[in-house]
Amino acid sequence: MDAGRFAMAEDFDRYCDLTMRGGTASGVVYPWAVVELAEHYRFRSLGGASAGAIGAAFTAAAEKGRDDGGFQKLKEVIDWFAAPGWRMAQLFQPSEHTRKLFRIVAASMQRRDTTGRSALTCLLLALLGAIGWRARSFLGLALALWLVGPTLWFHAVGWGATPTWLLIGLAVVVLVGVPAIVLRVLPTGRDAWLRRVGTALLLVVPLAPVAASTRWTPQSVASAATAAVWWLVLGFAFVSAVALTYGLGAKRFLDRMATTIHFGLVPGTGHFRSNFWDRRCGVPASTGVPPLADWIADRLDDLSGVTDLTFGDLTTNLVLMTTDLSEGRPYRLPFTEPRDAWLFCRECLNTVLPRRTVDRLGSDATGHRCPLHPADTLHALPDDLPVALAVRMSMPLPGLIAAVPLVRAEPEPRVHWFSDGGITSNFPIHFFDHPLPRWPTFGLTLQPYPPGDDRDVWLPEQDASTSGAPWRGIGLVGQFAWAILNTMLDWRDTMQSALPGYRGRIAHVRVGALEGGTNLFMRPETILALAGRGAQAGRLLRTRFTEDDAAKTDRYRWIRMRLAMREFRQLAGQSTERADLYRDLAARYRIPEDLHDWFATPPTGSDPHAREIGLTLDALAAVPDDPLDGEPPVDPDLRLTPPE
Repeated sequence: MDAGRFAMAEDFDRYCDLTMRGGTASGVVYPWAVVELAEHYRFRSLGGASAGAIGAAFTAAAEKGRDDGGFQKLKEVIDWFAAPGWRMAQLFQPSEHTRKLFRIVAASMQRRDTTGRSALTCLLLALLGAIGWRARSFLGLALALWLVGPTLWFHAVGWGATPTWLLIGLAVVVLVGVPAIVLRVLPTGRDAWLRRVGTALLLVVPLAPVAASTRWTPQSVASAATAAVWWLVLGFAFVSAVALTYGLGAKRFLDRMATTIHFGLVPGTGHFRSNFWDRRCGVPASTGVPPLADWIADRLDDLSGVTDLTFGDLTTNLVLMTTDLSEGRPYRLPFTEPRDAWLFCRECLNTVLPRRTVDRLGSDATGHRCPLHPADTLHALPDDLPVALAVRMSMPLPGLIAAVPLVRAEPEPRVHWFSDGGITSNFPIHFFDHPLPRWPTFGLTLQPYPPGDDRDVWLPEQDASTSGAPWRGIGLVGQFAWAILNTMLDWRDTMQSALPGYRGRIAHVRVGALEGGTNLFMRPETILALAGRGAQAGRLLRTRFTEDDAAKTDRYRWIRMRLAMREFRQLAGQSTERADLYRDLAARYRIPEDLHDWFATPPTGSDPHAREIGLTLDALAAVPDDPLDGEPPVDPDLRLTPPE
């Protein structure tokens, strides 16, 4: 290798791309992993979706501010999360419209061994506070019926001349059947016996007067037994009444307020302070932590040293994934397709973004009106987007974090709702891939601990042919349903990640059942443990691709080259078989007028580049016909796919 080519390879060995998987609270894995990689590499391209979009944007901002301590500031983000006060949970702040519903979400996240609160108690308080006086009155009557119904039955029933043997048989059947049913609905799990006893004592309160009145006669015992049946039936009726009341209430609220709250409980900005009832339901006390979108905008500015950071300010290629639910397709951010311009409504975006970010978008007014706020003028979205806007468009967790509305500059403008990028690609490892890459695109992904494997981080071999695909155990109906959802969302990313030339540059960070995900109330030691696993993943990747004078980087390029040669050979075979057909087509086909805008100079007849097309087909056909010895065991597809 001459000096120039050696210098080029050495220069390329200092660069990398990085893609991160979405995972809500699991994103705490990424900062320390990035810091480890930054000790050797400069990031050329960064991508992600959902929480991975936040990690990618923070990394791009830190790379911009590298000389001013950007990566040290990124490392300190974990220390901020691990401070007392449940700061991660505080970032998720509801609006006044959604405060009562958010209490229910916060209550469901409580655990005695984490927050010190009972999820059941918090949930009961949250449910009680979520409905109006009429619904409370209805539920109060249903509860009263459950409490006094068994006693009323016990004193009202008369058995007359019913045979004694039938009364005793009825009592035996109830004595066996009712406890078996009750045991099925009591809490389960390790160390649950105390909760089972407490719940059982609470449930049998309506039967206390019955037990006190029972005498050891067949008629009295039969009355007590049938009262227990009524207690069970009325209990299920009360639960059904609760479900019906809250289901109808939620439906009425969403029918009326869905677009107002942008289909989510957490807008991302605004002014929220938890009150006494919020805290009783598990919402953490407010300690000055800003809303999620405000915090992201502040951190981007701090990491980069640039106020209101835009894509044009970055020194890296940042690409984030979002999902346009209105069109049913993914989009990359910043937008690249030369279609109708995107417009925005200030009133809409002020709900989901800090006002300073909306102001950064400018005031290029158009003649269109917002479909959601007819009194407001729509403005043209600038080409140079604020990074905070792109992150906010990628991270909406459906139902929890509000979606972001934009409008197309069409003759009749229509709203497009942008939600979680993970809906269409939660781990877009394909973002920066090329048949012949210059440097590796590293991937950081998340997965549960597989059975029998307690490694915190798994880094597959680069070219193993059998161990690249993940596996999950399925033994319960819930696991089966969850596997269906994950497969629908992640099948493409999963298959892509298992290919030779891909798998060896993707570090799999293991996450426990009560870690990451939507577990917003993680203890400081849990946050630090997850971040530590991320640091281990970063070190493993850095070590693999830099040791022995970057021998594994050359190995990676060689594998990708062999995969590319296989695809080129297949393309050459097609060219050999079909060159005459397409050479003739290029020479005789008269290009329709509606396709003339494909050309800088409109053609007047057939394809003006027919000769060059023929030469290209001939050059492809000249690729050696014999198979290349040493072909990889996997034959990936080479195909045209639409842009995202």
